[in-house]
Amino acid sequence: MTTQSSSIQYAYALNGQGTLTHISDALRSHTYTCPGCKSPLTPVLGEINAKHFRHSEECCALETYLHKCGKEAFFYRYQQALSRAVPISLELERRVSCNGARLALVRDKTSQCLESVPARYNMTKFFDLAELEKRDKTTGLQPDVMLRDTAGKRRCYIEICVTHPCSQEKIDTGIPILEFKVQSAADIQMLLSGSYSTKDKRLNAFNWRPPSQVVDSCSGPCSVGNVGMSVWSLSDSGRLNEQIMPLAEVDLLTSSYVNTWPRSLEGAELAENLRTFIRHADPHALFPNCITCQQASRWEDGYLQCRSKAKQVPYTEARQCASYKVDA
Repeated sequence: MTTQSSSIQYAYALNGQGTLTHISDALRSHTYTCPGCKSPLTPVLGEINAKHFRHSEECCALETYLHKCGKEAFFYRYQQALSRAVPISLELERRVSCNGARLALVRDKTSQCLESVPARYNMTKFFDLAELEKRDKTTGLQPDVMLRDTAGKRRCYIEICVTHPCSQEKIDTGIPILEFKVQSAADIQMLLSGSYSTKDKRLNAFNWRPPSQVVDSCSGPCSVGNVGMSVWSLSDSGRLNEQIMPLAEVDLLTSSYVNTWPRSLEGAELAENLRTFIRHADPHALFPNCITCQQASRWEDGYLQCRSKAKQVPYTEARQCASYKVDA
């Protein structure tokens, strides 16, 4: 079926076999009827005006016409796919979360690296039957087109929305629903394409839940990659060095949970992290450091509160402090 673009209102009609036919495929010798009101349509195939179908009598409402055309278009395309064993493509969004080493450095179990990736399905693999305006015996509802499998385990409602969106009653059944918004002949062409995506604003998907995935590393930009991180190191002289960078730039070959954490950490948690790092970086306590002293508390920009001296002291004060004693 040819489906060239057209801005004309009545671009489709049903031929003698009940097949939706575009005006570009129409013949003067054939008879056609309106999908909306079932009255005769005459193909206007002149050379001056745009080709179109003309109602022999008073035109039916455009809303009714588009709604009927939409149902016929999807049903025709789906039946064609089943008979020819060709796919009907549906692209949904799948949530993927990264559970890798980089995310662990954030030290917040509620933080998630999330992204959405396309999840493509061949609908004919799930639904091998299509029924037009068939009442669902289970729910008592009548979708515009009902898809189901032979075993009766799966169903999908297809709804054509011209002015009236899918009812909440249908959505609440939990049955997967695809609602197509149809406003023109171009939208009918989209239905005839057999390739649908929720990225298209003309398609709403209800009760479709592609299973989420957990991966070890991000396939693209990390959604928490801009979190500011402190990466600590110990120089040959025993001095602490802090390098600040976004999580996405942390080198996992040289950085780990031991020496890297969010810059937002403060107070007792920050002091404890630094103690753990010092013990790891200087296991033999070659460099006296106030951070590991029993008298020290609360780290703040290189200074600690010393209980023995009752004042703040630089962390290097331990090198000449008689009260220095390593906290076991």
